[in-house]
Amino acid sequence: MIYTINELAKLSKVTTRTLRYYDQLGLLTPAQIGQNGYRYYNRENLLRLQQILFFRELDVPLKDIRNIIDRPDYDLVEALQQHRDALKQRAERVKTLIETIDETIASFKGEWIMSEKDYFEGFDENQYAEEAQQRWGNTRQYAESQRKWGSYSKQEKETIKVKSGEITVRMVGKDTNKPDDPEIQTAVAEYHALINDYFYSCDVTFMRGLADMWEADPRFAANYEKIREGGAAFVKQAVYIYCEQNKS
Repeated sequence: MIYTINELAKLSKVTTRTLRYYDQLGLLTPAQIGQNGYRYYNRENLLRLQQILFFRELDVPLKDIRNIIDRPDYDLVEALQQHRDALKQRAERVKTLIETIDETIASFKGEWIMSEKDYFEGFDENQYAEEAQQRWGNTRQYAESQRKWGSYSKQEKETIKVKSGEITVRMVGKDTNKPDDPEIQTAVAEYHALINDYFYSCDVTFMRGLADMWEADPRFAANYEKIREGGAAFVKQAVYIYCEQNKS
């Protein structure tokens, strides 16, 4: 089946202008260009466009989408399963937020009594899910993390978050600490173990990559900076030391 650009635009509800832009980016190259200069798309193009739209639905930037789906080891069926898991997770979060809205309205009407915590139910759940999908959407670690996290109860998730927060504070340490201090290195080791136990198999190379992100991305760095100034850079140095000492 061959589709003209207008036919594909009508079928996918994507404008012809967007399809031409995807072509310019090398993200969706037509199967062939006619002598008249018209673009023609085949079923493979259709499936690739579907993948692009799934990633866009999860707010993955276009440049990252191309890098992901052009990987030699990209598996379409596995990617579809990951899209399904991520969208299901988002749907559950939206459902929780809707329930929070309904309960808040009911509380204003005197039909429901809410605790302070209830007002924020759903806001902190999977705070960085989209960021994780963007960076590692087609990796083994992401798939394993999604599977494990989805299997935990609400109470188990809260316990893991608390434990993670406690270890993070110890990793950042105090102004008098150095990255290679024994207590800092012990905290890094415990955080590494927590990732392996509750999220995914994380070797020291991947751990080092996480530390790079914690410092480079302001959204993640803020978690360490609010503990103490320079916390993100300090943790990165501590993780680097830990990884160097524990590389195989």
